[in-house]
Amino acid sequence: MAKSPMVHAPWNAKFENVLRQGLPGLGTDGKPAADVPMDAYGLDSMALIGIVSGLEKAFGTTLAGQVVIPVHSLTAGQLWGILSTALQPSWDQERPLAAGHRTRDLGPWAVA
Repeated sequence: MAKSPMVHAPWNAKFENVLRQGLPGLGTDGKPAADVPMDAYGLDSMALIGIVSGLEKAFGTTLAGQVVIPVHSLTAGQLWGILSTALQPSWDQERPLAAGHRTRDLGPWAVA
């Protein structure tokens, strides 16, 4: 059976730096894969609190109520999507398109 290719990291260095500080299993040279559950790198609920707090501080936003994926299955790519949604300007989130659609899909991990 062929192994699926890993998704490349879509995020910036600031995001990765916060992840590196909160994921002991990465070590100093490891790079998190976008599609691998972060519990493979040592993520637990306490580490997730630290990472979320670090992301909020580093990016000047709040992620309260937005990380609703279970810790054991949360991937770096999903967390980047949650952060990207939080960083999206509010004017873009609420700008209606035809037939009442918003400008983009917030994805299954975002809580409105």
